[in-house]
Amino acid sequence: MTKDQKQYRIEFMPANKAGHFSEGITVRDAALELGIIIESDCAGIGSCTKCKVEIKEGANSPTRIEEQLLNSRELTKGVRLACQSSVTMDSLCLIRSNPIADGEKIMTDGLQAQVSLNPDIQKIMLQVAPAKLGEKYFDFEKIVEALKHLGYEIAGYNFQTLKDIPVALRRENYCVTAVIDQERLLAVEPGDTTQILFGVVIDIGTTTVAAKLVNVATGDVVAVNSAANPQAAHGADVVSRLHYIIQHPGGLKRLNSLIIKLINGLIINLADEVGIETSEIYKIVLAGNTVMQHIALNIDPRHLAQKPYTATFQGPARVDAKSLGISINSSGVAYAIPNLACFVGGDITSVLTILDLDKQRHYQLAIDMGTNGEIVLGSRDRLLCCSSPAGPAWEGACITWGMRATYGAIERVEIKNGEVSFRTIGGEPPVGICGSGLIDIVCGFLRAGGIDKSGRILNLAQLTNEYKNGLGDLIIDKVKEGNKLRITGIGGESESAITVSQNDIREIQLAKAAIAAGVKLLLEELEISPDEISSVYLAGAFGNHILAKDVLELGLIPQIAPEKIKFIGNAALSGAEAILKSREARIRAEQISQKIEHMEMADHPRFQDYFVDEMHFSTNDGK
Repeated sequence: MTKDQKQYRIEFMPANKAGHFSEGITVRDAALELGIIIESDCAGIGSCTKCKVEIKEGANSPTRIEEQLLNSRELTKGVRLACQSSVTMDSLCLIRSNPIADGEKIMTDGLQAQVSLNPDIQKIMLQVAPAKLGEKYFDFEKIVEALKHLGYEIAGYNFQTLKDIPVALRRENYCVTAVIDQERLLAVEPGDTTQILFGVVIDIGTTTVAAKLVNVATGDVVAVNSAANPQAAHGADVVSRLHYIIQHPGGLKRLNSLIIKLINGLIINLADEVGIETSEIYKIVLAGNTVMQHIALNIDPRHLAQKPYTATFQGPARVDAKSLGISINSSGVAYAIPNLACFVGGDITSVLTILDLDKQRHYQLAIDMGTNGEIVLGSRDRLLCCSSPAGPAWEGACITWGMRATYGAIERVEIKNGEVSFRTIGGEPPVGICGSGLIDIVCGFLRAGGIDKSGRILNLAQLTNEYKNGLGDLIIDKVKEGNKLRITGIGGESESAITVSQNDIREIQLAKAAIAAGVKLLLEELEISPDEISSVYLAGAFGNHILAKDVLELGLIPQIAPEKIKFIGNAALSGAEAILKSREARIRAEQISQKIEHMEMADHPRFQDYFVDEMHFSTNDGK
């Protein structure tokens, strides 16, 4: 800020926060400086319109982009795009209800691994022989010797632990508890504290973050928590966030601080729920795609955005949690599950840890349906993986009335005899559509004849007599921006109705075509047909909220027997839990990461052709 640069006060409601900012700062950036996250799927370039705010006082003239994207009624009312509207006077800004803060419905349940409790992180009670006058005696070496006598080798230690040992050893008459993890001595506590040992597992998704608190002494999950990823304010997908880091000095630091702050908040909530101290948590296991893992560890991921798309590390990464700013025990450790490739991360490694693709002779397919689609196909003889840029449509982003799975989101839709029935999260009045609801709508209108195989919403005149009467009130045609499907406000004004546009349908087609093309290329590389796939595992995004027939009708995967499709929820979080609780699971994850082969989709000569082919939906007969 220059000496003469003007400052203006902007107040945000209902957050009830205010601050003084330099002239020209965008409303979105001013909000971020106050810790207010205004949803923005496009990373602030002014294309998604998700960051609408109402300037009650001090609204400036709309920008060219705002004039194009907002209607005249909105502009007159003072509605602006937070990423485009700049502060030029004292202002009062009203923020729309934000799904990041309100009632997010995030999948935390998933396929549970059957693992024996044998964690890397352990507490061992020791009764060390006290020192005697004239004896060659060293406190640290006596503890190491006592551990070795019980079968535990120590290959490293924290320096702070060395400093803490003298007091701990003598406080309870040479009875201490050693905390070890993978042959590293993390801490020495006075007395017997072996029954007080906790760990946290975190699934860092591009859109949502889920966490579990585990009593490592018993293996029980004692608390679960989740939240939206606040990095979404800087882009809905990993590519947008990479561009943010590249284009903004300090961008990595900003995104890292957002995710660490969120992780610490989740840890505090988990600990408070069961009445423990965060100092009783000694280990955190992180699962996430490659970009999310880099950002969480504060490692620059920018080269993932540039050919030849290289990551800084594969992992596993095992670092002091304190060095990351994570608020567990000051001697605690953070373990990042190994990535598989440039955009195939530790989250799918975590999923594979609780499946058996690497053990069975028959072929199996696993897909993590997040913003960054990750796909694995193979058997014990050969495993292939790839990532496919599905985009955030599954999460409701880039969709006209799209929203995350929160209160008021339409999550289930049925179209029958020309009538639409739906269910919203929390039973609240409908305010938008989340991913599962969008899939129901697309598949419902496909079956009802309102959408053709190419994804085109038909005009009323194009409907066959079989469908015309039933869909007459549900299709809005002859409008400037293209045909729409009416979901609410049947028989009322179309302007206030929740609708699905032709562009929304195209976003779903783009998302499903990316995954379908990736699967097709993996099948081709292994020289097998879809019939040879014995099981398909769908993890992530929707959890258990979509139907096998919808997956097939969309053409998301090849046409196979529906009973082969298994929905496994947030299996990445479940896999991270297994890795925390089982040394064998951790070793297996690391072995899988070394065994698996990667196929790059970005420059594959046939990917674009297959992508275009897979844009079409399947018909009811599977053709």
